[in-house]
Amino acid sequence: MSPAVPPRVLPGERLLPGVGGAIWYEHWHRYAVAAALAGCKRVLDAASGEGYGSFLLARYAASVVGVDVSASAVAHSQQRYARSNLRFVAASVTALPLPDASIDLIVSFETIEHLTAQAPMLAEFRRVLGPRGVLVLSSPNRSVYNEGGGIDNHFHVREPHRPELATRLSHVFPSPSS
Repeated sequence: MSPAVPPRVLPGERLLPGVGGAIWYEHWHRYAVAAALAGCKRVLDAASGEGYGSFLLARYAASVVGVDVSASAVAHSQQRYARSNLRFVAASVTALPLPDASIDLIVSFETIEHLTAQAPMLAEFRRVLGPRGVLVLSSPNRSVYNEGGGIDNHFHVREPHRPELATRLSHVFPSPSS
């Protein structure tokens, strides 16, 4: 990580280094779980944002590609988080510029609720994930975070309830017994 490139200052949904509190712990724990799975794998960090999560995963992975729809986030990540096995690409998670079956582990934290095109994102994940690949995905559980709809997060297009998310995932990633 280049200390000469300061973290970005952004309002809203992107978690930045130096931000504390519960939201930091939630994000950090997600990447800690993913890091334990990343050893010697080809990893996609979908919606990589600031880039620090991709940087952390690259400590363990064979390679990491951080994909984010924001070209400015990607440019910043490329400057601040450099590793020989890490690259950042500006693209949508619904149209990944990656070959079929080229990824062993996909990390997608707090992404799906930002999209109306949730099914195309999951189809892209299925396409780039290798036959023995793993998807690690998180999303706010509407039943816990916003059941009554009283909390307006204008960044979230559709917050799925846990059963809805499980159903959506099972259509694209059926269990071996299905």
